[in-house]
Amino acid sequence: MYRIVIALFLTLSVLSASRADELPAWREGYLDIHHISTGKGNAAFLILPDGTTLLIDAGAADEDFIRSVAPLKAFPAKPDGTRTPAAWIADYIRQFAPPGRSLGLDYAMITHFHTDHMGTITEASPLSVNGSYRLAGITEVADRLPIRTLVDRAAPDYQVPVDLHACATGNDGRSLANYLVFADWRLAHGQAVIGLEAGKLDQLSLIHAKERYSTFHIRNVASSGRIWTGRGEEAFDYIPRSDTKDCRFDENPFSNVLKISYGRFDYYTGGDIPGVPNYDQPYWRDVETPVAAAVGPVEVMVLDHHGNRDTVNANILRALRPRVIVQQNWLSAQPGEEVVNRMASQGLYPGPRDVFATGMAEESRVAIGPIMDKIYKSYSGHVVIRVEPGGDTYRVYILDDGDRRRSVKQMFGPYEAE
Repeated sequence: MYRIVIALFLTLSVLSASRADELPAWREGYLDIHHISTGKGNAAFLILPDGTTLLIDAGAADEDFIRSVAPLKAFPAKPDGTRTPAAWIADYIRQFAPPGRSLGLDYAMITHFHTDHMGTITEASPLSVNGSYRLAGITEVADRLPIRTLVDRAAPDYQVPVDLHACATGNDGRSLANYLVFADWRLAHGQAVIGLEAGKLDQLSLIHAKERYSTFHIRNVASSGRIWTGRGEEAFDYIPRSDTKDCRFDENPFSNVLKISYGRFDYYTGGDIPGVPNYDQPYWRDVETPVAAAVGPVEVMVLDHHGNRDTVNANILRALRPRVIVQQNWLSAQPGEEVVNRMASQGLYPGPRDVFATGMAEESRVAIGPIMDKIYKSYSGHVVIRVEPGGDTYRVYILDDGDRRRSVKQMFGPYEAE
């Protein structure tokens, strides 16, 4: 009997030890924001307080582009290259999806039509189950997990700033052309595809128990060059159509931008909008400044455009004043040194700030220097923001991106929302 008790005690001890480093399961009332590290592009999985789920982007970077920017280097695939980025995204969602609910995504939003946000299609990409389009990024996620509503910046006609169907030609347009076929197939088969409408409140809304969470809202700040004014649901056209007449336009300024609020907690994510124009570029290349004026202070900010040097200008940092900053990056040029200096500046806004990156090239740390260690708290891993019920406090968890266990490496907080 004594040996049985000892054996049982040891077994329970081992089980407890194996579970101690697991992220506690989501429970109703919590807001979880998972920034998924694949090494190949952006992906964020959100579980809203009533269990509504939202995927923001499903990137799989273009290998031709990566080769074209050598000697810059892309990050290695995470946790490894045995599966596609989309397969790892789907696997991650299965692990952390709300327990007790059918598996799937209520919303999946693509911020803009670049491959590190929607997936790269090649001639070797496999066909979907229905045989209508090829699989990579968001199309592959949709083949693995049902998506109730697909959201992008230009549905349903895809005419902003020009006819995108006409631009989706040749090898350069293959990924966009495939996405458009995917969207058309969904519409033809009764599956929702909607365009984000700048200024709207709760176009993306809680769908399971909205009445229980009156302080939770998603504001559409910008989409396709239209920006919320900060008043009601008013929005204005910021990017002149006369400046974007053909297919040579830059997609980044047209990104979808969201502000997610829960009680006192606010979260900002802006795709790849730029904020620092080159000297020969027009004023509207600075999308961050008018966006920042509408958004105001937040607790958590995701760096625009992965922290590349054309973003995160002084105006957006002054306006948002984030306590926590998340960098979703996949290339050795990210972040720009100027961006790090601005993030660290006490002149732009006072007080502490903690920066968490999903990855970081060692050469970037060496080149930029010790200033990074003053503000960065983590340089690799899945970055999870967990907001407590009601939105008064939140924590940051860093999960290991080196294997499928995704164990907790570090925890920061609690932080107080203001």
